[in-house]
Amino acid sequence: MTSLIRSLAERSLLPVLVAVALALSPLSARAANVEADSRVESQARAKFSEGNIAYDLGEFQKALDAYSEAYRVMPLPGFLFNIAQCHRQMGRPERAGFFYRRYLTLSKEEPSNAALVRELIAEMDEAVRREQQRRQTREETAREQAKAAALRAQTEAIAARRVQQGEGKGALVPRAKASARSEAQVKGDNPLTKWWVWAGAGAVAVIAGGIVYAATAPQPRPTTLGTVR
Repeated sequence: MTSLIRSLAERSLLPVLVAVALALSPLSARAANVEADSRVESQARAKFSEGNIAYDLGEFQKALDAYSEAYRVMPLPGFLFNIAQCHRQMGRPERAGFFYRRYLTLSKEEPSNAALVRELIAEMDEAVRREQQRRQTREETAREQAKAAALRAQTEAIAARRVQQGEGKGALVPRAKASARSEAQVKGDNPLTKWWVWAGAGAVAVIAGGIVYAATAPQPRPTTLGTVR
């Protein structure tokens, strides 16, 4: 009998206990969520503070890493603006423009600095355009230099082949001409081989002999009588 009363009493209390547990469970879950959110927020704030310190020191890559980690922990659009600022400081206009746009797109309401952000987006777009133009100019210059180098190499190769061909075919011609000129000088230009030189020498010898004879011959006797005074 006692056991039956105890069993009935336990059964009558069971719905009450279940109701109390159900009533208390949302409170505990909400408390756990609040605690978890608080922990996440603390982590995000810590990373955000770390990023601010690095940004003030000019350590933009370190600041970028901290802001990115803060966004992973708590994806607030405001972190995207800071990320964009880091990319702008590091000379990455294309990436900076991307994060500025994401900041405006993901913000539930238009941010108070929306006008400034739009100006920054226009500035980044212009920087990207100038960089593309400079890249195109460098590529065109490199192509022109490559063409000029190829043409110069081709010209030098042609000149080298011509020199080689000239040495192989015409190298003996100047020597043959030089030999011919030497023989001509020996045979034709040598005074001893020309007849008129010998003839002139003979005439000079005859004249010289006559002069010598006239100077050394005895004086002829006069053929007329002398005058008597």
